Amino acid sequence: MRRFIMSRVLLLVVIGPVLAAMVWLMLTLDSRGHTRADAQGAQTAEVIAATVVGPHLNAGALTAGRFADEALSDLRQDVSQLRHDGQLLGIGVWGLDGTPLFEGSPGGSDVVRLSQSDLERAQGGQSWTVHDQTADGQARLRVFLPFRAEGTAASAGSVVQVVIPHSQLTAATEDRLLRQQVSVGVIFAVIVAGLGGLRYRLLRRERHARHDLLTGLLNRRALYEDARGLLAKASSTRPLALLLIDLSEFKSVNDTLGHTAGDLLLQQVAAALQGAVRSDDLVVRLGGDEFGVLLTSLPNTGAAQDRADQLLRRLREAPFTVHGMELAVDASIGVALAPEHGRNLPDLLQRADVAMYQAKRGRRGTTVYDPGTDQHTVGQLAMVTDLRRALENDEFVLHYQPKVSLADLKVTSVEALVRWQHPTRGLLPPGEFLPVLERSGLMQPLTRWVLREAVQQAASWRRAGMPLQVAVNISPRSLLEDDLPARVLAVLRGAELPASLLQLEVTETAVMTNPERAAFVLTQLQARGVEVAIDDFGAGYTSLALLRILPITALKIDSSLVSQMLDHAADEAVTQAVIDLAHRLGFSVTAEGVETDALLDRLAALNCDQAQGYVVSAPLPPAAFEGWLTDWRARTSSTAGRSGTPPQRISPSHG
Repeated sequence: MRRFIMSRVLLLVVIGPVLAAMVWLMLTLDSRGHTRADAQGAQTAEVIAATVVGPHLNAGALTAGRFADEALSDLRQDVSQLRHDGQLLGIGVWGLDGTPLFEGSPGGSDVVRLSQSDLERAQGGQSWTVHDQTADGQARLRVFLPFRAEGTAASAGSVVQVVIPHSQLTAATEDRLLRQQVSVGVIFAVIVAGLGGLRYRLLRRERHARHDLLTGLLNRRALYEDARGLLAKASSTRPLALLLIDLSEFKSVNDTLGHTAGDLLLQQVAAALQGAVRSDDLVVRLGGDEFGVLLTSLPNTGAAQDRADQLLRRLREAPFTVHGMELAVDASIGVALAPEHGRNLPDLLQRADVAMYQAKRGRRGTTVYDPGTDQHTVGQLAMVTDLRRALENDEFVLHYQPKVSLADLKVTSVEALVRWQHPTRGLLPPGEFLPVLERSGLMQPLTRWVLREAVQQAASWRRAGMPLQVAVNISPRSLLEDDLPARVLAVLRGAELPASLLQLEVTETAVMTNPERAAFVLTQLQARGVEVAIDDFGAGYTSLALLRILPITALKIDSSLVSQMLDHAADEAVTQAVIDLAHRLGFSVTAEGVETDALLDRLAALNCDQAQGYVVSAPLPPAAFEGWLTDWRARTSSTAGRSGTPPQRISPSHG
């Protein structure tokens, strides 16, 4: 029904009949109006005939078939008075044989001859009316009435003609008719305006539902609706192609110039894409900096690659100017073909997405989906099911990697690192499953499990007289959840663990996704005693200005900075600068991924606070870690600082 109201057919199917009905009603009212005016005129004529002529049409008033002189005088006087009052134009009287008995109009203008058919109608007792006009154009109504006086024979009857002005009756009727027609017109206008307004609102709502508000392009919903019919017609000789376009380095535009500049760039990119395709192709914004183009009526499958290359050149060569600054735009485009790669939109989207990421990783610009290179992605899709099962069956475990103080080699904190105890593949490191978890939306449930498990383990160590601060990694999505502070505090209270023994590690990427929101959430946590550290510092693009406003207590330098420090003076200079900056801001510094004693010694010389890596210990299960910690403390208790025999380290093979 909604689509019918929005269609142009509504104008013919609904408005047309309504208009026809209105015209018919107006014509009917007009006809009834004139009929009513004639009836009113005839009624008036009957009254005049009965009161003016009737008293004289008796046996005593007629002599030899004519009115007596006195009767004629009275009739003329009455007719004159009525004519003067405007109620009458004239009166005529005839015998039933057609003989004129009285003529009462000025100058004889109303003298008529009755036809034989008129006399026959009168003899049959029928009355009739005639419309005509006076010499000066005045409308009048002639009413012919058969009349027979009481006590006379039927053959002695008369025909009385009463001529009355019809313009007054018609004016009154037309005035009434006009009011009725105006009412009908108003009702019709209200109906049409209501339908038109409803159609406009529905069209506007439909446009908002099917279009991206920022760029004006079709959105994902419209693509699903419109592609169904197009894909049904696709064939090997007339294929369709779905292009998935992802802009390169768009995030840096938002971070550098602001989101307003990013929005302006997206609008210009949308216009460029729309101008580079044919009118029957679909261009949609799927979300963020991701666009889709559905190419129709391709001559062959090879044309899809050519069209994708043309679009990419258009983006690379088009002038994009934002806030007076000219920006270069590049993109990665994945291409999936119908029906070769799928006959429905979800399959095409998934395969175009695979091709797009292959283009991005290979820096090839455009890539057509190749099933032969999609084995890893298919395996990841199957892994999602396994991961859901793993969450339900508690197949994840935590290993703990110690952090040692470089001043005295004491272990006062650990980092909780998740592993997957796969039922058939054994213990899997996080690199095997965390990327799939993140893309499938399962990272948040896992983060909550890790938080609960790590806090309970820290509480257990504390009750055993081994208080250790435990660090837990928080995913970007979890960091932006409104209830994160309340959930963290609830877990701490449930385990009876002081907030100071929990450190949350967040990545630079997580903070930069929404700095304001991240700062708000982290401030609430720090205010309740929970420490916060920036993880993998130096691997992302954190603005140094954020370091002075974020409520953090520690920086963890990424291994990519420290691993080559002994061989590259520039890496050591950067590491030294980060340590000095952190100390000036009141942060402690932990170096990640430390693999050698020499690197451990050099970091100590640079005043780094803590180190973490396989040179100290691999991540260990709780029981193995407890044994390692007892041995470590025994070996370091008799030494001062870094002098003497270094403590035993556990290699990755032991973990």
